[in-house]
Amino acid sequence: MNRTLRSPTLACAGIILTFMLGPRAAAQPTPDPQVGFDLLDRLVSLVVRSAAPGGAPLDTGEETILLAQDLKAAHEVGRVDDLFAVRYGRLLSAVRQSVLMDPEVLYWPMYRYTMVDFIEERTGRIPEWERLLFIVNDHGGAGVGLGTIADAVIAEVVTLHIHLENLSRRAEIQQGYLERGMRTVRPGT
Repeated sequence: MNRTLRSPTLACAGIILTFMLGPRAAAQPTPDPQVGFDLLDRLVSLVVRSAAPGGAPLDTGEETILLAQDLKAAHEVGRVDDLFAVRYGRLLSAVRQSVLMDPEVLYWPMYRYTMVDFIEERTGRIPEWERLLFIVNDHGGAGVGLGTIADAVIAEVVTLHIHLENLSRRAEIQQGYLERGMRTVRPGT
């Protein structure tokens, strides 16, 4: 009976391995890490300018939209990979919300939990609710304020930077894990 349970497991593992390493991976265009690094640099520059005294949130709106358009164009031609595109797009969304003026705090109820999740996922810490509300109200409702999400933004920038640095090794790393996983499935024992 133990033998019959391992056989489907081995077959399933083989299917997964074949799917992940099959010709589909070879047909995809190769992303250019430099395109991602440039997008990250532009975003950090935007965030720093937005947080500077006298920074105008309305001025950063157009630049954020331009970054989103450049990301979309780069992704469509395969210059950035799917993972980078999704995570960078989410990062742009968080930055845009944090600098968006909302004097009557109309938008905050719709995205407050998403922002809390974003901060927690990137920093490992749930922000203090009272402090978060103070910042939102204190800044005239300008999102959660860049100060509140600054740690989360830089954590995500660093994570994406590391992702880009290791993009060329991705297949090798993936192969290593799959091989180690397959070794744990010992047929006939």
